[in-house]
Amino acid sequence: MSVISRLFGNKSKLPQTDEALVENPDIKDSLSLGIVFKGQFCFDEDKLLKILSNLDVSMKGIRCNKPFGQFEEGYYALFGWGKHVIKVVGVNAPYPADSLEICIGPAHYSQEIKAQIRNNDSHLILYYVGYEQDVLEQYLALTRLAAGFEPFNALAVINEYGYTSLPINVISDLITEKNVKEGLCDCLLMFFCGFVKYEVENVNGVWMRTYGADVFGLPDFAVLANSHDEGEHYFMLFQDILNYLRKSGATMVAGDTMEYGDDNKIMLLRSPSDEEYYLKDKGNVIVIEMRDK
Repeated sequence: MSVISRLFGNKSKLPQTDEALVENPDIKDSLSLGIVFKGQFCFDEDKLLKILSNLDVSMKGIRCNKPFGQFEEGYYALFGWGKHVIKVVGVNAPYPADSLEICIGPAHYSQEIKAQIRNNDSHLILYYVGYEQDVLEQYLALTRLAAGFEPFNALAVINEYGYTSLPINVISDLITEKNVKEGLCDCLLMFFCGFVKYEVENVNGVWMRTYGADVFGLPDFAVLANSHDEGEHYFMLFQDILNYLRKSGATMVAGDTMEYGDDNKIMLLRSPSDEEYYLKDKGNVIVIEMRDK
């Protein structure tokens, strides 16, 4: 495919070959992750590919194409292995501050690390443009590629859609074969979806809710808790529900009720009211109310 055809989005379906990586023309809204760096990003591609090929057995055949050649400023490349193709776009400028803050503000790591991430100097954006249909596998591919940048002054990985972020060393630890299932696959709220707490003026209590579950075909959940102290309880509740729905294929909709725990509680599910406009976004948000039997 010519440079001009690639630039203007030629939609012909070319097969993957050993020579060229071809973006999937059927993907409309790519999953993406960001990586922020201390200093201008600078990495040796041969070293990066070697690191990635040793990161996971599935990545042994990883390769890199630069359809537009080397840029003096910025970066553009395609990385691919198996069914996966990931477009990497880099800018030697800080990650947009407002978008970054919604991902690091609610995060559960130290203020010192947050300050380092806020003071980033450059960033890459990784877009999934491959042929894997399973969203979880797409996220895992993006995360594995992101982990490979740890030796090159990377600070953190940003999931803007899920309002989440993690330091790069945590990502590298989670993506190992030993930790990936329990840490990322069985706990979506660890990184692929977000758990955010916030207070609303003139509302008693603390709203707690998830973000980003809709990419998995799941609803997001929200609850008005009594205080921040209930954060761990509702984190685990939301995670248990999301895990159950994802693995079982069951559905939960507004109007459903279900028993919860051994304390004679019932969960009532409802849609956000008109007064709860701050809960309404492009995803399907379900509010949980806890009632006594």
